[in-house]
Amino acid sequence: MNTLSLIFGYAATATAIVGFQLKKQHQIIMSQFFSNALVALSYIVLSGSKIAGGVTCLVGAAQTLINFFYLKKDKTPPKGLTLVFLAAYIGASVLTLSLAQSVSIPYDLLPLLGSFAFLIGVSTKNSTATRYWFFANIIIWIVYDAAAAPVAVANLVTHTCILISVVVGIVRYDILKK
Repeated sequence: MNTLSLIFGYAATATAIVGFQLKKQHQIIMSQFFSNALVALSYIVLSGSKIAGGVTCLVGAAQTLINFFYLKKDKTPPKGLTLVFLAAYIGASVLTLSLAQSVSIPYDLLPLLGSFAFLIGVSTKNSTATRYWFFANIIIWIVYDAAAAPVAVANLVTHTCILISVVVGIVRYDILKK
């Protein structure tokens, strides 16, 4: 299963790196849909302590796909939709925590915390704000990837590469363009 996790994780890496180098918000969001779906699969095949991350990333994939259709039409997703996904993230966290054989707080709350930053990042039309919220989100996921066994090696690599890509995107589009 670890090999399958690596395959999904590295495919997510490639998708995310390309995505953060795109200029248009809806393109960034679509790349995040694919990246989230692949990272979710990577966590799910690891099972055990990583299942919370997988379920959270599935919710994130659904959110990015729905938000993509709004952003492609240059519309901001409705606030009510953001609240629905906030409830879905909380529900996913409660579900996975209640099914877990053991709970390690604060570790098991990291996917929920990361999802809050992600929720805000993909709910805005502003690509600069998205990059900064994703920066915070990725830092949280890096801690999650490294903190518990089994270490999610592919996702740690994925999130580290995404962090570098986000920083490059911030420098290219938000610092140098000013």
